[in-house]
Amino acid sequence: MVSGGDADTAVTDDTSTFQLGLDDLKRRGSALLVVGSVPTELYSRASKQMLGAPDEPRRRLLVLNDSTPLDDRLDVDIQRTTEWTRVVRYGSLERSAAASPSPSSAVPSAVDACERRVSGGLGKLGAALANDVTEFDTLAGGLSPAELRVAFDCLPSLLSRYDRDRVFRFLHVMTTHIRSRNGMVHVWSPGEREGEVNRLFEPLFDAVVELDVEGSEARQRWHLRQKDVSSGWFPLES
Repeated sequence: MVSGGDADTAVTDDTSTFQLGLDDLKRRGSALLVVGSVPTELYSRASKQMLGAPDEPRRRLLVLNDSTPLDDRLDVDIQRTTEWTRVVRYGSLERSAAASPSPSSAVPSAVDACERRVSGGLGKLGAALANDVTEFDTLAGGLSPAELRVAFDCLPSLLSRYDRDRVFRFLHVMTTHIRSRNGMVHVWSPGEREGEVNRLFEPLFDAVVELDVEGSEARQRWHLRQKDVSSGWFPLES
């Protein structure tokens, strides 16, 4: 079972190989592709687990769309300070003056002080995320394995604005940078694992996490690509 982003056991034909593979992902840093034709709420549940429980000392970076409520993506008990948690709201186009928030509304509240907006092209987004990762590393005095947890929700938005080759290169650079700090990043890509887009991007990732609903039960299945081993289906905890 995978809980709080940390692995205990999962059903597989070779449990020891699977467990060793999960431990290796945490130790050396990893990138997870999360797929499935499921409601967004189920991905949010899985992502919260991958980001780690509130009592775990994690540095969390979330890259969200404007319409996503932060409370849907982050446990309310997690400390929302820039030292521990940062949220990037990404929009690929600069806002017009009329659409920009007024100075008073732009002042963050105590709750959303960790949030900021990044607009512009992929280069600006990549630079902003790299800066956050570097600052987390500095604040930590060197990040411990799996201390950095990154959730990236914006892949569908990127694909609606940029060609797949540019998005592929962006994901390659981002995942490589996070791995270099022994961090764990998960990227949400709705749709089945066998879909054309997910087959294109899968080689960039160390593991694929499938989400599914059977009857009234949400479930997940992990595929560790380097070890060439998969778990069986097991429940997605609330």
